[in-house]
Amino acid sequence: MGKIFIVCPECHQQLSFNEVPGYQNMVVECPKCHFKANASVYQSGTQARGAQGADEMPTQLVMPPKSVADIGQIRVTATNEIQFLREGQNIIGRRAQTGTADIKISTDMYMSRQHVRIDVVRKATGYEHHLVEINSTNIVKLNGRPINRGDVLILKFGDTMTLGTTDIVLESKIVDEEATRLA
Repeated sequence: MGKIFIVCPECHQQLSFNEVPGYQNMVVECPKCHFKANASVYQSGTQARGAQGADEMPTQLVMPPKSVADIGQIRVTATNEIQFLREGQNIIGRRAQTGTADIKISTDMYMSRQHVRIDVVRKATGYEHHLVEINSTNIVKLNGRPINRGDVLILKFGDTMTLGTTDIVLESKIVDEEATRLA
């Protein structure tokens, strides 16, 4: 197996790591800006070799802990960028230098810097996901329908939220115990 060269879409840093089976579906974290997404989201191949030079920090392929994977994840449909949810509040918004969202997913100018919140609540039967409208400047759509100011809705896996012009899907992520382990 060879060496994989990719470019961070956020800071344009050249990244490299040793090829492992299924790396395209693994999450890569840029050691410079800490952008996380599936390896397939990053620019690769000969174009990657023209990027800024790699620094001394190793690129990491991230496998989420099982507890995080059971909580769920969101996927940006246009880019397949995946962000893992955590228990508690997850504020989602536009990636901006002045943004304070927990999960920054897009540079969509129609998305607010703090657009919506997903509360992950532990129940006796598992996790429940609450979509909370947080009075963002722009509207939120759930499965194609606008939600009202102040709404708190229960989500299910497969629901699509539209933030600005960006569609995001709530997904369950089950980690295979036999998946490739990385040091």
